[in-house]
Amino acid sequence: MNTVANIDFEVEVAVPVIIVGGGACGLVAALTLADAGIDSLVLERDALPSGSTALSSGMIPACATHLQRTAGVKDSVEMLIHDIQAKAKGQADPAVVRAVAEVSGPTVEWLITDHGIELTLVDGFLYPGFSALRMHAPLSRQGADLMSGLLRAAEAARIDIMTNALVTDLVALNDGRVIGVTVQRPDGSTEKIGCQAVILACNGYGGNPDMVREHIPEMAAAEYFGHPGNQGDAVQWGTSLGAAVKHMGAYQGHSSVATPHGILITWALMMEGGIQINCFGERFSNEHRGYSEQAVDVLSQPDQVAWLVIDDRLLTLGREFEEFKLAEAAGAVRHGSSVEDLSRKTGIPGAP
Repeated sequence: MNTVANIDFEVEVAVPVIIVGGGACGLVAALTLADAGIDSLVLERDALPSGSTALSSGMIPACATHLQRTAGVKDSVEMLIHDIQAKAKGQADPAVVRAVAEVSGPTVEWLITDHGIELTLVDGFLYPGFSALRMHAPLSRQGADLMSGLLRAAEAARIDIMTNALVTDLVALNDGRVIGVTVQRPDGSTEKIGCQAVILACNGYGGNPDMVREHIPEMAAAEYFGHPGNQGDAVQWGTSLGAAVKHMGAYQGHSSVATPHGILITWALMMEGGIQINCFGERFSNEHRGYSEQAVDVLSQPDQVAWLVIDDRLLTLGREFEEFKLAEAAGAVRHGSSVEDLSRKTGIPGAP
């Protein structure tokens, strides 16, 4: 991925705004522009837009929404700011945190009322670090369904999305203004598209092992559970144009992905009383700190594997999530009538 300085960039077509990346971030940006009467072109490297959103539970944190009020949940911008800063140990930029908190509720309301995105308030458990129920998600609790809703909204708004379009170069003037991009198609051919502005919505660098080793060495040996297109393109393009970077060592780990199935298991089970044990049957940390914090501890266990232990009550909760039901159908969940029965079925030593 390159940034090319070129004042003689001859384009085949031009649009006001190019959005690189067709995940949730890119589609929401496109919908925002469409509402403002500004045309955009979304460039997506895959045959079907999905991004890391499709691998997630599709949950959007937001405060002071009508769904919260209907459920009798008391929440506010100040409460969300407090929770974010507590989780981030005070390291988050206060201006950015406030800006995000203030628009979180209106954004969810806008997605629901203006663009028909079906979201519900997730109840039954508090998300790690939150003091109020504020996660909004599709009823299925699947990011793939959130993406489907956003794609329907984009189609209704007549937003142009070009798939199988890998952006290889940003073309900028000497003053740093981006005037276009070069796109590579699956057959190796290239296209040049001009623009007045570009939005980089192509996530982080989790799929780039070299960047992971450089910025978060403690996670270098971790299995990557994200979209393979997250190669750090936006970081590399931005820094080449003079952008500042900060907190490059920040990341979201996840310590509850079924292996080798590659299916996300909701952390709600941990927050409601589940525990994780290693292959020796030992509980090795406090899971309630959160799934990202727990990831480093899981990596330190033999074979980098932990078992999640739940009871029938939590099994019922897990089955409210489509991913959990998929994992169960795939054989990732072992059932036992007793500790001894579970020990036989998992090969983990039972209670002494």
